[in-house]
Amino acid sequence: MCFMSYELALNPDVQKRLAQEIDDTVEACNGKLTYEALLGMKYMDMVVSETLRKWPNATAVDRVCTKPYTIEPKYPDESPVHLEKNAVVWLPIFALNRDPDHCPEPELFDPERFNDENKVNIKPYTYLPFGSGPRNCIGSRFALLETKTLFFYILSHFEIVPVRKTQIPLVLSKKQFNLTAENGFWLGLKRRTRV
Repeated sequence: MCFMSYELALNPDVQKRLAQEIDDTVEACNGKLTYEALLGMKYMDMVVSETLRKWPNATAVDRVCTKPYTIEPKYPDESPVHLEKNAVVWLPIFALNRDPDHCPEPELFDPERFNDENKVNIKPYTYLPFGSGPRNCIGSRFALLETKTLFFYILSHFEIVPVRKTQIPLVLSKKQFNLTAENGFWLGLKRRTRV
């Protein structure tokens, strides 16, 4: 939620479009947010998905190798990597999401990567915000609903803006395993004016 607030503050065009979708949804459901209305917010889903791509809640996920496997070298000066059965393998989610081979212009915050036309082009297992398969995060649906609901209510009344203490560009803390800002997240809320 902090990273999404940060990206919205730094990308006012994205925030404006999301606020418009929220306003349309408020009107369509007479001010009472419903589960169906929240799930129908396509741009909200795109913004949350892009936030999770750029700032995953887990930097890596571990898996157990089920059969012997060799990762062949990609470059002449590399050696093959041999994985034994039952070896624990870490999949670097942060690195996969920032790899230009999987995600063009990975530093750019672009929710359009997740529109209906583009999301079919995402290579399988290169976008893993909650892991994948039988060991994926059991709380993913709740976390997504919670995040979308929070932003629905915040952005229906406020605009998220940078303030003097907002760190631009964001520097990640090296003191923690999970991603967080080195000096915390400093953002402001500006009451929206309706036209």
